Amino acid sequence: MGNKVRLRYAPSPTGYLHIGNTRTALFNYLLAKHYDGDFILRIEDTDTERNVEGAEASQLDNLRWLGIEPDETIDKPGKYGPYRQLERLDIYQKYAEQFLAAKQAYYCFCSSEALEKSREEQIANGNVAPTYDLKCYHLSPEQVAEQLALGTPKSIRFHVPENQTYQFNDMVRGAVSFEAKDLGDWIILKSSGIPTYNFAVAVDDYLMEITHVIRGEEHISNTPRQLMIYDALGVTPPIFGHLTLIVNEQHKKLSKRDGHLMQFISQYRDLGYLPEAIFNFIALLGWSPKGEEEIFTKTELIKIFDEERFSKSPSMFDVKKLTWINSLYLKKMTDEDYLAFVRPFLTAAYDLTNKSEGWLEMLMLIFKKELQYGQEIVELAKPFFVAPTSLNPATLTMLKSLPGDHQWLNSFRDDLSKISDWNEGAIKTLITECGQKHQLKGKDLFMPIRIFTSYQEHGPELAKVIYLIGKEQVINNINNLISKDV
Repeated sequence: MGNKVRLRYAPSPTGYLHIGNTRTALFNYLLAKHYDGDFILRIEDTDTERNVEGAEASQLDNLRWLGIEPDETIDKPGKYGPYRQLERLDIYQKYAEQFLAAKQAYYCFCSSEALEKSREEQIANGNVAPTYDLKCYHLSPEQVAEQLALGTPKSIRFHVPENQTYQFNDMVRGAVSFEAKDLGDWIILKSSGIPTYNFAVAVDDYLMEITHVIRGEEHISNTPRQLMIYDALGVTPPIFGHLTLIVNEQHKKLSKRDGHLMQFISQYRDLGYLPEAIFNFIALLGWSPKGEEEIFTKTELIKIFDEERFSKSPSMFDVKKLTWINSLYLKKMTDEDYLAFVRPFLTAAYDLTNKSEGWLEMLMLIFKKELQYGQEIVELAKPFFVAPTSLNPATLTMLKSLPGDHQWLNSFRDDLSKISDWNEGAIKTLITECGQKHQLKGKDLFMPIRIFTSYQEHGPELAKVIYLIGKEQVINNINNLISKDV
């Protein structure tokens, strides 16, 4: 590629960072870095009524947490700022006036009531896609001057060239075209001085020297109006790529109103998903590498990511796959990093003041191989902090399916109580001796011991579990179940 590649992510602060706009940001970031280019984050905040307090900070903070660091943004400015649209109003005014002078745009004095009446009339006459009726386009200079002198509220409307086809070669979809006659003259600057989306975006992308624009497919219909602005400026537009939908497991479009699926990055962050895992997973939503490998570091993804591998089919947001990828990253952590990562979840859930550091570390490490995300350790560790009161029905059924009356556990309990140096090795030896004494082995030995000591059907290494629960609680657990004659 000739000129320096520059891509941007331009969210509106109308909500927090969610799955869809994370993918947009990530793909722009990866393509920019693949070509040793720049990634810009711009805030499109002109929809002031819908702006949400804290949304801007959420976008920046969570993107940086994921490892998507902008080269230029509101708190890291370059020479192309400002990076908030509300701080660029004089720029939009300048270009709107430039288009007025070139007869590419004109003042529109139509009230919202008049516009709605025209729209209704067009629909009544069979026009299913009504456009502006050009009333103000045909005003004479004298009529325009009169309205301006009267102070009539005015917007600036762009005049769409007649008999023109707007075409572009989309990185994802190939050739796309729109006919000018279907679009109609459109407002570029509102009477409030606030620019409309398509005008501001095109001006910003031009001035910030954006070379490629990757965004969701809902923006395809915006592209021809943006191409008009580039034509009016006499400059080459960026290369566009419109990504296919992300769908849920029911193959329906991912929606922030879908209550069955967490939508926001902060939710996964709070649950203890790793940023590297989310980065890896989202990179595969609408883009695929060569070969079968799916686990990549950030550096590896930057190296292999290019525009040739965008998917033309919708991508499914599979939470199970994300969780699986996250579990792989957890397993790869050093013990030191893993302990530092999961400890806050235990600290928030349980009182650790009477637990030794060695005990806590053993507890956390026994779950390292099976933990899928950080918060999960709270439930896994519950038997070690909260005394159980009853068996899960499925576990009780499992226990009753085993042969024998389990009276031998009285002897096992008594032997446990005699261990003077409570440690994993002594417990392991006792379990072996118990099997030999009562001629039990395999599931018939280990399953009753696990259930009677921990009330759990499955878990980490049995001797470690018994040690961590502690002698007193283990004996209480056995006594409680024996008394219930299970």
